[in-house]
Amino acid sequence: MKRLLVLLILLAGALSACGTLPGTPPDSSAIIPDTTKVADATTRAALTAYDSASGVLTFAQSTPALSSLNPGDVLVSEPSSAAPDGYLRKVTAIRQEGSQIFLDTTQANLTDAITDGDLTAEFQLTGDDLLSTENLAAGVTLTATPASGLKAQAGVGETYGFNLNFNHTFLPVQGPNATGTLKIDGGLAFNIGYGVNVGIKPCLELPPICLKSFQASVGFSQNSHLNITGDFHGVMGDAVRVGTQYFKPKVFFIGPVPVVLVPKVELYLTAGGEVTAHVDFAASESINAQVGARWTKGSGWKDISGFGINGSLNPPKFSGSLKPRVGLQSVASFKLYDVAGPEATLEGGVNLDVASPRNPNWIVSGFMKGTLGFRVKLPILGTLASYSTTVFDISKELGRSANTPPVLTLTNQPHSFEVGTPQNFRALCTASGPTFGNGEFYSAADAEDGCPQITVTSNRDGPLAPDYTFQSLGDRTITVIARDSAGATAQLSFVLSTTNPPPSLRVVSTGNPRQGEDYLMSAAVADSNEPAGSNLCGFTTWAVDAPDTLSATGGCDIKVKFGATGARQVRVSVHDSFGAVTSQTVTLTVLPPPVNPYPAIKTSGVYTLGGTSCGEYAVTNGSTLDLRSSTSCTVNTARYTAKAIIDDPQNEALTYDWKFIVQYQGRDTVFSSSQTGSMVLNGAGGGFNNGGATTPCRVTLTVGAPDPSRNKTLTVWSGLCTYYTFRLA
Repeated sequence: MKRLLVLLILLAGALSACGTLPGTPPDSSAIIPDTTKVADATTRAALTAYDSASGVLTFAQSTPALSSLNPGDVLVSEPSSAAPDGYLRKVTAIRQEGSQIFLDTTQANLTDAITDGDLTAEFQLTGDDLLSTENLAAGVTLTATPASGLKAQAGVGETYGFNLNFNHTFLPVQGPNATGTLKIDGGLAFNIGYGVNVGIKPCLELPPICLKSFQASVGFSQNSHLNITGDFHGVMGDAVRVGTQYFKPKVFFIGPVPVVLVPKVELYLTAGGEVTAHVDFAASESINAQVGARWTKGSGWKDISGFGINGSLNPPKFSGSLKPRVGLQSVASFKLYDVAGPEATLEGGVNLDVASPRNPNWIVSGFMKGTLGFRVKLPILGTLASYSTTVFDISKELGRSANTPPVLTLTNQPHSFEVGTPQNFRALCTASGPTFGNGEFYSAADAEDGCPQITVTSNRDGPLAPDYTFQSLGDRTITVIARDSAGATAQLSFVLSTTNPPPSLRVVSTGNPRQGEDYLMSAAVADSNEPAGSNLCGFTTWAVDAPDTLSATGGCDIKVKFGATGARQVRVSVHDSFGAVTSQTVTLTVLPPPVNPYPAIKTSGVYTLGGTSCGEYAVTNGSTLDLRSSTSCTVNTARYTAKAIIDDPQNEALTYDWKFIVQYQGRDTVFSSSQTGSMVLNGAGGGFNNGGATTPCRVTLTVGAPDPSRNKTLTVWSGLCTYYTFRLA
């Protein structure tokens, strides 16, 4: 196992000036206003509850210090059992209920409590300061050295106060499709020390007390070793917390005013990016660093950080497609009283720089990164500009790859499809991993060339073009070979199956037929993979039993004349170019000829103007009507009109009910209707010349007689129609 002195992070938070250490007499040079009251031991013991969110402090009984309080005063306290982090609060109201005293407060600033004073505080965390360690992951142990075992030194030490050891499988971290394991084992020895400085002085402003300077820094000394092995497929998460250390509050004084700092350190194992296959490497690194910043009233923020790093890593062993980053991270922060303060982060480890096409396609580097952030809501600051920066971000190259062969990856594209439909045998070229979306069967990637040369062959059909349409049914084995410019190759094979679903068939008719009268029937046929397209009507046949007769035996539209009454059958069948057949038998109830057959629909159909003389002619059933424009013969004249000639020898008062029906979104929808002797199917496009839909359509007519039993209903025409869908919105 190689030693990795991975850096961890340093946290910032303190201010510039002079002060005293815990246990020393208060600084007599500090100026504290009369409105600042310090909670003595009796007052701290009387506190039973403190709600920092609402600002309410509850005391069991009054004390001399509480009796002297007035609204507007600032009450400041060291840690106590009810307020373990202390507090710095401005009193807004005082209430007494029985023997209990309730203070309503808001967060105060140090400039509210101090007129003139300085603080300089430096301390190093030791095992004596550790209150608890929580959230340790399985396989992780953390030990702490007492202060007696360390050499006193602010910020860093020659011996290490804390040792973290881990031997655990942490991944898969993220993602339902992540599989395999990534094992990280090793150890980390580290010290963390803090420095805080603050300066408060009178000024010619309102209020006349100003924060003149603020400085915070964290010092780190670290020695780490890290080993990573595993076989993993998928996306790794960003970080896994392996433990959190909580420390005793540190109390410093500006005059009699206690300033409470509450340190915390969080430790993480970091693993990001993508890994597909095997990872195996070890590393060794060491670092001494300080992360910090100083704020002054005249100059704002200034970085005061510094660092030093040395170490080396052996070239890692990888196989497969990967883009990993693995490291250790430490986040050091502290609170001022019970309010969040500065935070610093140090992360170190190994990353992989992958670019394609490029030779080498990957470069392995060790990295370390330190960041620092100050939040604006600090009780000592009031409102300052926030400060967040990366104080250093460096890396050192450890190794680079040799030429690698291409990578071919099958997609989850279905390997069964309808015969006669074109298939995409191009490779989707990507060096970062398979990405699909255009029906590709596979992805090809070459780290050095980008897109390798591809050949595709079928064991039944020979070499395949990028767009290839199979014309026969059955299974075939497809072989893909990829070759890069250095001659390295990769190969994959998969089986494709071609199928042929039969055509769809739906018989359309209107009303009950009568013996001896023509009855129009239509077949709506479709087949998604039929190369003949609309010629399916030529593959459609009809049959009836004598004495019934047909106007034709083929086509999508026929007229039946039934020679007998009762239940009669009409049989229709359609086949496609590959031999699949769909058949349907329709049973109709044929009514007897009416005693009074009138009114009778003698002729009917859809008509248009055209030809060299723009004469009117009938549109054949099964044709396609384009309803988006007017006729070219006469401007603004309807292109199509449905008409009928009615035999009405008794000159009865008749009614007409025309309906033009289209299959919109899979359902019969009335496009237009009319109650006159004829019906215009459409007007001009109305300026909406932005495409349209083409679907099956038909025209029906019901002629109403004074005696409803003599009403006649007929489908006078059927076929395809192209129309603007906005007319149906």
